[in-house]
Amino acid sequence: MNIHSGQMWYWKTTLSAIAATGVLAATAALLEMRSVADGIQGPHEPVHERAAPGTPFWFEVIESFNAKYQGDTAGHIGRGGGLSLQPHVALGDSVHHRVGDADIVVGSVTGLTWERLRGSLTVEFRSHEGHRIAVGDEVWVDLNPADQKPPATAAGSPASEAIK
Repeated sequence: MNIHSGQMWYWKTTLSAIAATGVLAATAALLEMRSVADGIQGPHEPVHERAAPGTPFWFEVIESFNAKYQGDTAGHIGRGGGLSLQPHVALGDSVHHRVGDADIVVGSVTGLTWERLRGSLTVEFRSHEGHRIAVGDEVWVDLNPADQKPPATAAGSPASEAIK
């Protein structure tokens, strides 16, 4: 075996290894793109059915805070799962608490996160004065309020100007 045949063997082996690595990388990239594409909802897939008006969504209060930002008010965060319907909850919607046999409005929604794949809804709300809400309390929001009106805003804000 001469020196040239040894070099040829080296280059053939190296080029084969590079080609095999390229094929493996391309296959991995295609599989990743396919799995990402499978996770994207296409136009042919059905959209979640919207909840009927008056459908309560019960959730547990998991966090209470005094104020997150300067000038902010106290609030609470709650989360619940098992949501198979499409929510139609908006900022300013009422939060209810069952006291005895009566459901009373204890606050209003200030933030929402719908985790569609997990079937959960995270609700941030502030309680109205005179209502004690504690971590562990169960409260609820209407998933599709019948009386959908814009939330009350402070005078002079752009939202209040648009309503006039």
